[in-house]
Amino acid sequence: MENQILVGGPGGEMTLPIEDLDRLRSQADNLAATSVGVGTRRAYNGAWRRFRNWCAHLYLDPFAAENIPLYVGHLVGGGLSVPTIRVALAAISAAYRRGGLALDLREPKLAAVVEGSMRRIGVAPRRQAMPVSVDLLRAMLNHCGGGNPALVARGRAMLLIGFGAALRRSELVGLRIADVAPVEGRGVTVTIRQSKTDQRGEGQQVAIWSNQADQQCCPVRALEAWLAHRRQADDLPGSDESDRPLFCAIRRDGVITGEGLSDKAVVRLVKDAARRAGCDPRDFSGHSLRAGLITAAAEAGAELPGVMRQARHVAPGTTMRYYRPSSLWKNNVTAGIFGDG
Repeated sequence: MENQILVGGPGGEMTLPIEDLDRLRSQADNLAATSVGVGTRRAYNGAWRRFRNWCAHLYLDPFAAENIPLYVGHLVGGGLSVPTIRVALAAISAAYRRGGLALDLREPKLAAVVEGSMRRIGVAPRRQAMPVSVDLLRAMLNHCGGGNPALVARGRAMLLIGFGAALRRSELVGLRIADVAPVEGRGVTVTIRQSKTDQRGEGQQVAIWSNQADQQCCPVRALEAWLAHRRQADDLPGSDESDRPLFCAIRRDGVITGEGLSDKAVVRLVKDAARRAGCDPRDFSGHSLRAGLITAAAEAGAELPGVMRQARHVAPGTTMRYYRPSSLWKNNVTAGIFGDG
């Protein structure tokens, strides 16, 4: 039969409609695509597209491995950072694997070119987002959302939950109503269903203490205030209420739609609140809340394991990057020479 194909298996041979086989192939491709996170997939797709365009411009074959060192040299000449170059190489390697080709990034010539680029450019980050300090956070809480009460409540809750739980911007907008649970006399627990360090979605949970001494800077009070507005959209048709986005869109007329936010909403919130608080918004990003909590904890003398647990870092070195700037002044040998003490 023209529209069927013969396939074999443990139970013997059987015929399968061609459209079913195409569907299974498509399903397999989709499952393979989800083996990496959405952000990583987006970055890889962009990096691979730029490499293909560069090859096309020079009439080169993107699947010829000898062209990759040339591309690395092109990226170095263009002033790109080492992390960006590493992403490009990872994207090219992933594309080769999808095409059934082997690419050894440790091949001597390619490895030498990469090592040379590191020595020339330097591996230290060129510019990091400024962390939000506790004092700045208090100022930002008073300058978010403009005059719309719902926007103010949403902005304050996002700032405090994002800071207190050390959330990445995708994690913050990915929270569902059921992911936050107040704990009487303590604070609130936050469940992160999936993250950069938990791609399989096993789930991670952190706790944020309430701030009884300063109600204006209390994550629990801010969350309660936002949920009072959020319930306006609870009667909208859709999935179970508890599974709806915690932070959702608000129209210009003030109507709460119940639709989820993109991670760019976090960037806009942080930059706008920082600007209103008198800071240069260019110094801040969606990472500033997460970096702020880790830095503040380091400055307060919090032990490394506790900070790693809150930030959900796997490697101590990742957390220590935030400790080093804050520890420069502790037990510094010049304090007894030039300092007041």
